[in-house]
Amino acid sequence: MDKRQHQKAEYDFDRTIREYLRQGREKLIKDLTGTREAIKLIANDKARDFMLVTDRGLNKEERDYLVEIIISSMCQTFCYGYGIGKIEGKTNSRVYL
Repeated sequence: MDKRQHQKAEYDFDRTIREYLRQGREKLIKDLTGTREAIKLIANDKARDFMLVTDRGLNKEERDYLVEIIISSMCQTFCYGYGIGKIEGKTNSRVYL
């Protein structure tokens, strides 16, 4: 595979994964309300666990910020899992990042 073909394949992969990430985010926002609610509940539990393990109290603003960070990372993880799963299904091969 020459350099030009390699760059095109890399560009195609990037374009495809971005499209699948967008689809995953759209699916999470529009179709999977139960999943979104579960993510929020898990994030609140994780924030509580963090406060217990670190033996540190957080005020409401800090707690809300921590919960939002956890929620955004879980949503991002869902979207990447969705996108990688679609690529693996389409190509019938494993994707390693």
